[in-house]
Parts: sequence; C-alpha cells; structure tokens
Amino acid sequence: MILQLPLGKKKNATIISAYSPTMTNPDDVKDQFCEELDTIITRVPQTDKLILLGDFSARVGSDHLVWENVSGKHGIGKCNSNGLLKT
Repeated sequence: MILQLPLGKKKNATIISAYSPTMTNPDDVKDQFCEELDTIITRVPQTDKLILLGDFSARVGSDHLVWENVSGKHGIGKCNSNGLLKT
C-alpha cells in the first residue's frame, strides 16, 4: 500500500506499507518481493520524505556497526537469511 500526503509545494510524504514473504517461502518469491519493493521505492520522487513500514520477516541482529544509522544499538539475536536479503 502506498499513501502520499502533501507537505507543501511539490513535496509529499510517501508512506509505503509492505509485508514480506516469510523465511519458509522459496528464494525466488523473496527475491521477487525485494525487486518489486525496490521498483516502488525508486519511483518515489527524491524530494519526497519516504517512510517505509512493514513486516519484513527479518532479523538484522545486534551488530549495530554493520547497520549504523539503521537499527541502533539495541538489536537482538543474530542476522537471519531474510535480514541479509534486505541489504
């Protein structure tokens, strides 16, 4: 789902809500999801504020140096295959 909210002249907040296939899905299904999401994201004008929300069925783990400016210092566990898929 995509929602655009006007912020001012020629500027919007584009909100994308996504639900990723779970880890039990075949790799081609997960790859297709990532490709489609990438296509949607690249179509958002760079002047827009992009807000991406979703259940990505992923764990990125606790190595905050790898995910600097993304997940902060409070991740838990280890990165899973879906976490790697999102990189």
